[in-house]
Amino acid sequence: MRTVCLMETVKYRTVSIGIYPWTHPSGREYWRFDVIQNGKRKYVTRSTLEAAKKDALKHAQVLFRGGFDLSKLSDDQEAAVQRLLGADFTLKLVDEFLVWHAKKAPRKPSREAVAEFLAEKERNRGSSPHNVATLRRHLSMIPDLMLCDIGPSDLPKLAGAPRTRRNVRAAWVTFFKWCVEHEYLPYGEKTVAERVGKPIVTRGIPSTWTPDELRVLLANVRHQYLPWLALAAFAGIRTEEICPDKKSQKSPLDWSDFHWDRDLVIVRPETAKTKQRRVVPILPALRSWLEPIKKQSGAIGPHLPPSTPPKGGVQAETTRLGEFVGDWRRNALRHSFISYRAAIVGLGQTAMEAGNSESEARKSYNDAKGADEAAIWFAITR
Repeated sequence: MRTVCLMETVKYRTVSIGIYPWTHPSGREYWRFDVIQNGKRKYVTRSTLEAAKKDALKHAQVLFRGGFDLSKLSDDQEAAVQRLLGADFTLKLVDEFLVWHAKKAPRKPSREAVAEFLAEKERNRGSSPHNVATLRRHLSMIPDLMLCDIGPSDLPKLAGAPRTRRNVRAAWVTFFKWCVEHEYLPYGEKTVAERVGKPIVTRGIPSTWTPDELRVLLANVRHQYLPWLALAAFAGIRTEEICPDKKSQKSPLDWSDFHWDRDLVIVRPETAKTKQRRVVPILPALRSWLEPIKKQSGAIGPHLPPSTPPKGGVQAETTRLGEFVGDWRRNALRHSFISYRAAIVGLGQTAMEAGNSESEARKSYNDAKGADEAAIWFAITR
């Protein structure tokens, strides 16, 4: 029998949902909660506690507002339902009533709601300095009207590439759903943002480097950026985990995170993008490049990210390296690691090492390299 260790409880009015940790057979840690749908128990699994709490709140709202037991109506309620059915047997007027009722509710200016939403996001932004700024930019497009008066035609046309349009629409959807949760908009119908058509994004083949190109990069990288390049190519560790933006609250990867006797790098939660600890193997190629310069402690990369140009007209490291290989390919080092590593140990284990879900790794990073290509990549040593 499974022992559930209840860690968190989400409440909405009279409904409570418990959230507990759950370990996948692969060893990956998740968060779960149980709901009953159509008389059957369903397990909802999310990768983070925050995501689980957010979805649990939605289920609690549905249970409170939509899960009424009609057999337990009071006499007054049953009489009211009979009157309603007598006046409109099809119940089509219910939708008109909900619209009318929403307009009778307190009217909330969109500008005030956006300010409250962004203030909440700022308080909970964690270590990323970019998310709130991006939300602020996308939500500035929402017209300055009462929330209940905004229709699809009032929202500006989505512009830009499909991925950009999708991201803008996603920000709008997140905001208007937040308004529903805070009862600034009526519950139970699609928000105005959800009624905007969802752009279709076709995922292309990820950009990667060939082994020959990697040799050129390693031969020309500046000394202070060598650990970043080697860790990205042979361990898939993200740039923001090695040398984060100075505005970020992240704790960068430290030499003390390397356990050379065990061939492991421990990426701490305060370092990882996902805020979850992960274990990355020190492969022979990585050891050959880093062991000669290893230290006991201290940040492993410069505080300035390689894509940020220093003052004085000096090129950013990625721009400078790009001149040796035609042009710099954004995220191609991480894409390459996942693609080549998956050819050897499979995508599931590779995704765990890289700090991704297997489905995301499959969609965004896997270039289906062959085992022969992978062997050449991981044989590039000092």
